[in-house]
Amino acid sequence: MLKEKKYGIFKNKYFWISIFFFIWMSFFDSNSLILHYKFQRNIQEMTYNRNFLKKKISLEGILLKKLTADSKYLEKIAREKFYMKKKDEDLFIVSRCNRKYNLTSHINE
Repeated sequence: MLKEKKYGIFKNKYFWISIFFFIWMSFFDSNSLILHYKFQRNIQEMTYNRNFLKKKISLEGILLKKLTADSKYLEKIAREKFYMKKKDEDLFIVSRCNRKYNLTSHINE
């Protein structure tokens, strides 16, 4: 009697229909659970990007106001970022070299 109840659930047609329905809705349906999960992740990523871009736009707006209001700041940015210079000036660009020298190769030459 106990074995019949234990394995009786596998003989029940509603159990198999429920399993089939769950598998169908999880993998094969056009509105499957997997697609819902992917869409939810995509929505979260887009929301993060939207918030990031809103912050970036506000910072750029502040920078634009600063550039239009202060001519000295505009000149500073033009010189530092775009390497602009006046007619009577010379521009020297000094960059760091991250190369490490091997001392033994210079000695053997």
